[in-house]
Amino acid sequence: MIGQPNVVSAPCRFTVLGPPGLYCGETRLDLGAPQQQAVLMLLLVNSGTFVRMGELITGVWGDRAPATGEAVIRTYISRIRRLLSECGLESAISSQSGSYMLDPSLCALDATEFADLLESARQERASGRVAVAASRLEQALGLWTGTALAGVPGEAAECERFRLEQLKLLATQELLQLRLERGEHAEVVAEIPLLIQLNRLEEPLYEIYLLALYRCGRRVEALEVYRMVYDLLGKELGVSPGPRLREIHDRILRADADHDDGFALAPWAERPAVRSPDETPHWRFVGRDTERAAFQDLLKKSRGERPGLLFFRGPAGIGKSTLLRRLADDAADAGRRVWHLHGSVVTQAREHLGRFAEELSGVPGPILLIDSFEELADLEPWLRDECLRRLPADTIVVVAGRTGPSAAWLTDPAWSGTIVIRHLDVLTASESTALVEARGVDPGLRRSIVDFAAGNPFALSLAAEVGRSMSATGQPSRRDAVRHVVDNVLARLAGSVPTDAHRWALHVCAHARHTTEDLLGAVVPGGRAAELFDWLRAQPCVDTAAHGLDINGVLREALDHDLRWRDPVGYERMHRRIRHYAMDELLRDAREPRASVAAMRTISHLRRRGGVVRRYVSKVGEADVRVAEATPADHDDLVTMARECGGEVTAASVRFWLGRQPEAFFLLRCRENNRLRAFMSWLTLRAPERDELEADPVVGDIWHDVSRRRAVPPGAHIAIARHLICPAFEAKPSPVMDVFQARMMRGWLHEPGLAASYLVVANGQWWRPLMEYLGQYEVERVRADHPYTIFGHDWLADPPEEWRDHHLEEELWAERHPNLFHRSEVDSSPA
Repeated sequence: MIGQPNVVSAPCRFTVLGPPGLYCGETRLDLGAPQQQAVLMLLLVNSGTFVRMGELITGVWGDRAPATGEAVIRTYISRIRRLLSECGLESAISSQSGSYMLDPSLCALDATEFADLLESARQERASGRVAVAASRLEQALGLWTGTALAGVPGEAAECERFRLEQLKLLATQELLQLRLERGEHAEVVAEIPLLIQLNRLEEPLYEIYLLALYRCGRRVEALEVYRMVYDLLGKELGVSPGPRLREIHDRILRADADHDDGFALAPWAERPAVRSPDETPHWRFVGRDTERAAFQDLLKKSRGERPGLLFFRGPAGIGKSTLLRRLADDAADAGRRVWHLHGSVVTQAREHLGRFAEELSGVPGPILLIDSFEELADLEPWLRDECLRRLPADTIVVVAGRTGPSAAWLTDPAWSGTIVIRHLDVLTASESTALVEARGVDPGLRRSIVDFAAGNPFALSLAAEVGRSMSATGQPSRRDAVRHVVDNVLARLAGSVPTDAHRWALHVCAHARHTTEDLLGAVVPGGRAAELFDWLRAQPCVDTAAHGLDINGVLREALDHDLRWRDPVGYERMHRRIRHYAMDELLRDAREPRASVAAMRTISHLRRRGGVVRRYVSKVGEADVRVAEATPADHDDLVTMARECGGEVTAASVRFWLGRQPEAFFLLRCRENNRLRAFMSWLTLRAPERDELEADPVVGDIWHDVSRRRAVPPGAHIAIARHLICPAFEAKPSPVMDVFQARMMRGWLHEPGLAASYLVVANGQWWRPLMEYLGQYEVERVRADHPYTIFGHDWLADPPEEWRDHHLEEELWAERHPNLFHRSEVDSSPA
């Protein structure tokens, strides 16, 4: 049968679609420590090819590898070999010049089986066998037992985990599409909301949801879902729904989505992340499918009363000029004539436009492209009120600039309904990778270039060309290459800076997560914070965010790299000042949930090149909740939520402490409907009563730990984060968990009289890496009748002011060793 997946016959089978496992026959073998599992994962992912020692070290520790990293890796390899020998696979791992390879023919891997089944399903669907395809996908998804590579540490594991989870999501989407084709609309409607809750920004899920709702006769609900998605994407990402989702919405509005009729959802595998090189034969071009689609829409529209206007706006280096050249090719392919004006020729612009207006008058469907629109600010009134109004009604005008049309243009009734505005965003990771691949960059440099450029097309192209030269000739040196790229990025994207104080403000804005006037006052001396803040706010490279000013992407990295190189002492001083501000003023004053989220993201951002905090702090979204105190009317709801999340033991504990310390409970309620979303408790104990220790065995274990360490001094107390109840986010970063963490850290650092603190969690394995990093020890349990893990800290032995700076040197070491244009060979060479 077409698409029948291959079945590998092997004496052992590895599982990575969940907690990692190794099965020899029916026996499950212990894979050892988490870092040993990370090494094994790298060998599995690269099975059939040799993996160099440097890649193994980087994959496990990233930029924080210990001096003994190579010896540790060799120890792990030796243990893995002994493990495989128990399955009779003594020769499964071979070595060559310090590299290691796992023979793929000797073992089966569930991820490979999953990929084979997925491909088989797609072939079956292409052949029209929908039922068989659905069966294959169900079989593939049945291989999953949890989060991929659960518990395996390291950057390489995170990348592979993300890749596998994305494949799982794609397979799930394809199965839902097949079920729509089979008429299972009601079943899909019932199942898909949970998937959407876990993947709120995944547009294909909404495409499926809208169709399923409509075909169940729930047209009004489908339209309401679209409005919700429109608001969500605008708020979270600053974009509108994509063309496919808009088309579904339009069909539903016209009540024309009952039949596939050329309108069915395409298999996800057929949706390319980047445009095929065959489609751009004349020059390399990737991405911008949405923008090109908007242009194609204008090409297809009939004659109107005014020329069609399409505005592309975006910062320097975002690829506006390149996009216009691509659109010129698209227009030529459609048989249209194109006139192109670059706004930098300001003195001749009016003359050119006047001549264009005359030439265009006798041409059907002409295209006028205007680049660098910001340079034509003085001509905009004449352009809007006179020049463009003289053009034929079937003219299409495409304008690109750092800013969009003025308010006068948008409010002019003569142009109402004719202007389409698109903000150009950075390229996606897959588009960025395609660009550097198309330019022939050494694979060893690609990831570093993509990470550095952060999707900025100018930086990507520049770094790719420099990287290609390094690969081909060995010249220039890596240091000179990086310097060349950084200097050009700064010149292109940052522009000139008036004074040293303004330059420092720019560096602070690049280094901090969000920059406020207060932060500038704390970091930049001279008492000019208000002036510098206003100047920053006016810069085109600076975005205004909810919590302050922000510089994103490649310019942030270039500014950081430049200051590290020019003034390393000043760089470290700036880092310390921003860190102290975040841990002191920012965190201490973060009482409101949104402020708490902002504070945690600022702290996490400062550790972006070192530590594990960033893995536990959310990156997007807002905590749309408010803080509330527990009232007697809330008690039953709190107990019920605790029971649903943690069972009867947790529910009993919540009920008991509500009776003893109701003021210790910290509730988060939805801002819109006041629904209880989550809660935590922060118990305060000085000398607990016997019945308290007996009623809650967890507190009994904690007090046993306190008693054997030291007596609580007079006037001091211990604090216990006893309950962290958050149904929607059990063990992953989220804005709600950020609020909880901010509350705990505020207590640790700023609560008067705190002698010791404790955190009680049910999912200790997930919290353990963070607690170890933060210097929290694991409490030995005396009683075994509760399922919790307890972490503690002695604040008398390790005071807050010392604890706050424990990891500062680690952060600064990571800041001094950024992974910019590193080859694999560089990573593996001795320092």
